[in-house]
Amino acid sequence: MPSSVAVLKTSSVRVGGQVDEGSTYFHRLFWTFPPYIEVFRYCKPLVSVDGTQLYGKYGETLLVAIAYDGNSNIIPIAFALVEGENAELWSFFLSHLRQHATPQPGILVISDRHNGIKAALKAADAGWLSPTAYRAFCIRHVAANFALSFKGKDA
Repeated sequence: MPSSVAVLKTSSVRVGGQVDEGSTYFHRLFWTFPPYIEVFRYCKPLVSVDGTQLYGKYGETLLVAIAYDGNSNIIPIAFALVEGENAELWSFFLSHLRQHATPQPGILVISDRHNGIKAALKAADAGWLSPTAYRAFCIRHVAANFALSFKGKDA
């Protein structure tokens, strides 16, 4: 699709300790589409982010950002295919999300309590600090963690 945003990161191939300048391999990818960027302007100013492990030959992780319109319909905003979940990978995703899809001030980011997300949102150069953005935790994740912590204990 014309005007789509795709940020591809590759790495050099090493053969016998030497870098093969003619070859690279896939490292990570961020992408979003113009209709997603456009529709976000009319959505509630909040974005939910989460990741899910993909099972298969390569075992990558899919990071996703979604928004909600006025009728609470779920609207996809952006995606990333990365090698796992840590602060560096969440920073890659969230910085490109901010740059390409959600530059508006005052956005609320909802997520689980993953340390990588927390670190990425706290980075001074990421654009996710208050007052340009705010952070909240997903209540479903909070309730699930609470239930696990106090399972079988009398209240």
